[in-house]
Amino acid sequence: MPTRAPQVATVAGGALTLSNAAADDKVSGVTSETVLIVNNATAGAVTLGVTPAGNTDYGVPLPEKTWSIPVGFYELRLLPGMRDPEDSYLIALEWSVTPGSTLTWAAVR
Repeated sequence: MPTRAPQVATVAGGALTLSNAAADDKVSGVTSETVLIVNNATAGAVTLGVTPAGNTDYGVPLPEKTWSIPVGFYELRLLPGMRDPEDSYLIALEWSVTPGSTLTWAAVR
């Protein structure tokens, strides 16, 4: 299972590493709002879904957050409320397609 922790962007300009998208990608260490960079170089739009664990105050499962990501370079936001306490507080990324090196991502603080 490819689990990635957020990288730290530095003033000195340290290079960020984008990872190839995989079917079971997860993000660890999200304790505050975290930027998710996605580079979609596929032939078309890709959907990314995150399903938070738990229920609303009135007992309905929390809704899935989905983003439609057209071809290009995008920044999205991951929130601590998206973590799954039953999965070591990881956030599971659910890609509609995982075409490898043409769809890459990185979480950044």
